[in-house]
Amino acid sequence: SSDEATALVETSDGGYALAGYTNSFSAGNNDFWLVKTDASGNMMWNRTYEGTNWDYAQALVQTSDGGYALAGMTESFGAGPSDCWLVKTDASGNMQWNKTYGGTGSDYATAMEQTADGGYALAGITDSFGAGNNDAWLVRTDASGNMQWNQTYGGTNEDGATALVETSDGGYALAGRTTSYGAGTADFWLVKTDASGNAQWNKTYGGTSSDEATA
Repeated sequence: SSDEATALVETSDGGYALAGYTNSFSAGNNDFWLVKTDASGNMMWNRTYEGTNWDYAQALVQTSDGGYALAGMTESFGAGPSDCWLVKTDASGNMQWNKTYGGTGSDYATAMEQTADGGYALAGITDSFGAGNNDAWLVRTDASGNMQWNQTYGGTNEDGATALVETSDGGYALAGRTTSYGAGTADFWLVKTDASGNAQWNKTYGGTSSDEATA
């Protein structure tokens, strides 16, 4: 059936790890799927992480302990129609823990970094919190996935983040799409924050049509 990779990392052994979703090997409609290959792309193992509804991984990191962390969206667990879902595994892909983040609306993660202190920063879109229909959303957790804080960025229209980096000063930079600001229907949007997620500045880039940053 339908299977899709949405995130990729080169692993410490020279192979690759791919994350996304599978409907071929699914307990529900779609499941988080993690595939590990050797350096020639031959599958070594694969794992699914699932509920009974639609679950979709969009971000992946190999963690400092040699395991993996996947983030995305779940309709199987959490507080709203969809929530941000973070799954932590060991080096063989066996789930160690998982956490959901969100409110009564639709929320999901599209990008993730393991932070310098071993925790996680997740960026994405929230419909539960913020100023508009959708806002860019940054969630900061400790090493066990417990939320430490979250911040939203946006105006009264639809805005979202699709890419994230931890910056050299300990803050974060998020990139994505805004329909609240800028010159066109939608513009590239870059938001820079401090270490607590407070916005320091933001910039838009684009023309009179639709423009969107995805990475």
